[in-house]
Amino acid sequence: MQHISELTTLPSPASSAPQRTSTPAELSERTMADLWRRMTRIFGHRWTSAYGEMDDSTWQRGLRGLTPSQIGYGLTACIRRAEPWPPTLPEFRSLCTPSAEDLGLPGLDAAYREAANADAGHAWSHPAVYVAAQAVGMFELRNLTQDKSRPLFERAYGIVCKRALAGEVLTAPVPKGLEKLVTPAKPETVAGALEKMREALHGCAP
Repeated sequence: MQHISELTTLPSPASSAPQRTSTPAELSERTMADLWRRMTRIFGHRWTSAYGEMDDSTWQRGLRGLTPSQIGYGLTACIRRAEPWPPTLPEFRSLCTPSAEDLGLPGLDAAYREAANADAGHAWSHPAVYVAAQAVGMFELRNLTQDKSRPLFERAYGIVCKRALAGEVLTAPVPKGLEKLVTPAKPETVAGALEKMREALHGCAP
């Protein structure tokens, strides 16, 4: 019997394998072929009857911007939801994007309330909340109205959650209470990363 990990873990492309050059946001043809094989194993003829023996580039375009790790999460979600029929493209893309709670992180509402009310000595519940709060700016969180600060925090928190899903280390200055949760980074590295995220966030502000 095949282990679930064999169905849901997409291998990293081998450096020696020839691949078509793709944009950073586009999944490789190898990843799409792997997705097709695993979906066929999960859903059998129902998958191929609905979508064919191989992708005609519709799914590759529709999944643009996702990582192989996120695709793997979507495959796991397909198995866990116990639905005998394969998902549509929009449904599968949604399954590839877990909520904060799915990742073991505080929910958006709780995270925003914590960030908006945190004082200088606050012991953060999770490093993801701290990193998102720093990206928005503590001054902004305390002084902007909720209709302006919440969208900024929601965007930042979404970015942090995606980083967590991709297995990236959350790098930020270590605040009180997070010494065992966060891997410290060089101050100049953190400052540069936070500044870039802050510029992107405020560029999207209403």
